[in-house]
Amino acid sequence: MTAPAPVPDTARDWQQLIGSRVELRLDGRVVRTGEVEDATHDSAVMWLRFDGNHGRQLVSKADGYEVLPVS
Repeated sequence: MTAPAPVPDTARDWQQLIGSRVELRLDGRVVRTGEVEDATHDSAVMWLRFDGNHGRQLVSKADGYEVLPVS
């Protein structure tokens, strides 16, 4: 059995992701992609802006969301 891939520091520290394109995931599934507009200093919540007319969303780690940078 293989070990799970390590979680990048940017996935834990949302402040490092401001201005970056990311995948928003819930339960391991991609919900959508967007750009991180802002994040709280404790990385508890962030504003994620989506492409087109989809606006933006306040995302909370407490709701189970993960955010991974898109390379």
